[in-house]
Amino acid sequence: MKKQRIENVYSISIIMPTFNSEKTLEDSLKSIREQEFDQTQIEILLVDGGSTDRTAKIAQKYDAVMIHNARKLPEFAKQQGLLAAKGRYGIFIDSDESFINMNSLKNRVSIMESYPFVKNIVSTGQVCKQGENGVVRYANFIGDPFSNFVYRYNGYNRIEDLTRQYKHKDVGNGILLSFQGCTVLPLFDALGNMFEIETARAIYYRDGKNKSFAANIFSNMVQQTMCAVVMKEDFICHRAGLDKKTYLSKLKWRVKNNLFQTEGVGFAQRSKKESGLRKRKLFFIPYCGLVVPVVLEAVKLTIKNRDLYFLNHFWYTQYTFLMIVWYVVLKIFHYPVKMGKTYGKDKP
Repeated sequence: MKKQRIENVYSISIIMPTFNSEKTLEDSLKSIREQEFDQTQIEILLVDGGSTDRTAKIAQKYDAVMIHNARKLPEFAKQQGLLAAKGRYGIFIDSDESFINMNSLKNRVSIMESYPFVKNIVSTGQVCKQGENGVVRYANFIGDPFSNFVYRYNGYNRIEDLTRQYKHKDVGNGILLSFQGCTVLPLFDALGNMFEIETARAIYYRDGKNKSFAANIFSNMVQQTMCAVVMKEDFICHRAGLDKKTYLSKLKWRVKNNLFQTEGVGFAQRSKKESGLRKRKLFFIPYCGLVVPVVLEAVKLTIKNRDLYFLNHFWYTQYTFLMIVWYVVLKIFHYPVKMGKTYGKDKP
C-alpha cells in the first residue's frame, strides 16, 4: 500500500475504540461536544468492534462517524482511526473516559501552536466518579502491578512523578518534558493522548507500517522528538466499570499478550526500543519473590492515597507474578494458549 496524504479538514480528530459501550459512551461524547472549541473543527471517529447495543444510536446523536473494526481489539481500532482521521491533531480516548476541563482542547491546541516542536500532549491524570469501588480506585492509580513497578506509574497525577524523573519546564497550561538521554519513557498511550497526525503517519510509514504503531504511539513518536507536554488541571474521568474478577482477567490478559502476542502490542513492543525497560523487568521477579518489598510497597501506597484498599496491592502483585511464572512455563513447553478476541475477556 502506498502512502496516502489525507487533507486536514478538521483541527482535531477524536479517535475512540468502542464495543457495546452504551453505559459510558454518552458521557464521553458529551464531554467532547461541550468543549469550548469550534465544534465544526472536531471530527469524532468511533472505531467499533461490532456493537449490538445502543452504541450506534448514541454515536448518531453526537454526530460521530462509526468505522467497523473487524479485529475488535482497541489497539487495532486506534490504528484504523489514525489512518482514517482528517484532523491536524489526533486524540485517542476510550469510551469510558471523558474530559473534565471544558477548555482542554483549546489549551492543548494553543500549546501545540506555540511550541511546534512538541508533537505529543498528555492529560494530567485520571479521576474516579464519586463513590467508585476500591478496584477502580486502585486500577486508576496503578494501572497494573507490573507497569507500576517498571514505570513508577501514578495514574492519579502524572506531573507529581514526572517532575522528579525528567527534566522539565513550565509552559503555562502545561509542563514541557525532555527525555534526552533517557532509556525509559513514561507509559502514555491512554487517557486522551494528543498527537500531531502528519508526524505520526510519517513515522508510521517510515517504520514499515508496524501493526502496533498506534497502540504504542507515544513511545514511537517521542523516540524521535524526545519531548512532550503534560497538561495542568486537565484530568480525565475514567469509569472503568471493574470488579475484582474483571480486573484479575485483565491482569492475566496482559501477561499472556506480552508473552504470546505476535504483533507486539504493549510492553513487549516498547521494550524493543527502550533498553531501560528490559533491565527493569528483570527485577520484577525477585521483587515479588522476596515478598517483603511488595508488603512495604502496599503499605506505602495505602498511606500515600489514604485508602485501605491499596493494601490489596500485595495480592494483585503476587497474582501477576504467578501468572507470569505459569505462562512462561507453558511457553517453554510450547503448550497452546488461547488469546481472547477482546481485551480482558479471553478464556483460560
